[in-house]
Amino acid sequence: MEEEIKPKRIKDEKFLLLAAINQVENIINLTEENEYKQFIYMHLNSVYYELKRQLTNLTDQSKIKE
Repeated sequence: MEEEIKPKRIKDEKFLLLAAINQVENIINLTEENEYKQFIYMHLNSVYYELKRQLTNLTDQSKIKE
């Protein structure tokens, strides 16, 4: 039998949040000329600012612990 290979998971929460923010920014850039961009932006806006909020909270918590 072959041994199951499990992918490694990134556990750095700050990196994950920064990567997610970058992905949202990429979607915004890719849809700049889309005729429905206002609709897309409306939905991405809440995701973007929630990710930024979580990153701020994470950064503030790490400053408190130091």
